[in-house]
Amino acid sequence: MASLTRATKANYVIHDRIEAETTDREDHTFCGIMFPVRCKDTLPIDHVVINSVAVRGALGPLTVWVTKEAVNGEISMSKKHWTKVYEKTHKASFASYKELEFASTPVIMRPGQVKGMYIHSTLRGDEAIVYDNKQKQKTHDDSFITILPGRAHVSERAFGSVPIWGWGSAWRDNREFVGQIKYGAVYRLWNPSSNLSFGGNFRSAARILFLCQRRVESP
Repeated sequence: MASLTRATKANYVIHDRIEAETTDREDHTFCGIMFPVRCKDTLPIDHVVINSVAVRGALGPLTVWVTKEAVNGEISMSKKHWTKVYEKTHKASFASYKELEFASTPVIMRPGQVKGMYIHSTLRGDEAIVYDNKQKQKTHDDSFITILPGRAHVSERAFGSVPIWGWGSAWRDNREFVGQIKYGAVYRLWNPSSNLSFGGNFRSAARILFLCQRRVESP
């Protein structure tokens, strides 16, 4: 009967926090950067937990926003589809990244999900947040998440449609987030019903354990 009540996911987050750090060419600075993050489905995880991002620049009054989920890979530009998870004023930090932690309201992402992240400063001028021009299809790619290129924001008002000089578009496409995302991963636990979602080597190991279980001489 124990097999019928087996847990399906780990009750812990992996101990080492994973730090996803992008390249940093300091191509530009301005008011904000908006970009997609994809949770990969190549490993048997239940979800990832994003606890913080880190940026550098003149900083000032910063907010961090997250979408519920991108629809068909598209991130909505409307404020009503975003949730603010962080708000605090920071001193300038041009040489090193400043961590913006929102562990009390972490961003949870399931395998295959894509969510938008938006970091913005209302500081006057054009030095608040460092970002780069798009150089490749993926800004960062590791075993669990992919950070994709997005767009820069040149308005001092969050989600504002008017740039600081008063005319033209407030958004600049083909830009890349510069900084760090810190997160943890929660693994799925093996169960007979989910066997096929695990890799071939793992399935072979599970089969061998069951074969050993049926042998009299097996401890």
